[in-house]
Amino acid sequence: MSAFPRLRAAPRRAPLLAVLLLLTTACASGNPRGRDDVFREGNAATVQVDVLNLNFADATLWALRGGQRVRLGIARGKQEATFTIPWDFSMPLQVEIDLLAGQRCFTESIDVDPGDVIYLELHENLGAYYRCR
Repeated sequence: MSAFPRLRAAPRRAPLLAVLLLLTTACASGNPRGRDDVFREGNAATVQVDVLNLNFADATLWALRGGQRVRLGIARGKQEATFTIPWDFSMPLQVEIDLLAGQRCFTESIDVDPGDVIYLELHENLGAYYRCR
């Protein structure tokens, strides 16, 4: 059994375009050392997290990786935010979402490589998409 809770399946009536967590690889996988790669300009040792907060409340986001809890920052209500985190090698990532004066929720864990971009949408009803307490 995984140490992290898994994301609950979204209700069937939710539109297919509502992507909760999408991993996009900016470059071809593999070791960029020893070859020129114009797409990896000094950011190969980081991961970018793009957040669209559709909730009215501000949310403090934490990256959970390898037993560490690293603060990403605050995604203001009804706004977009971008965060970067140092990332040296491939490992699972989970995001903890702490709503201001509200609940604490967790995304599912996904495997992330250096240079990846993560897209995260925070819906108005987080409990329908994430595991919350």
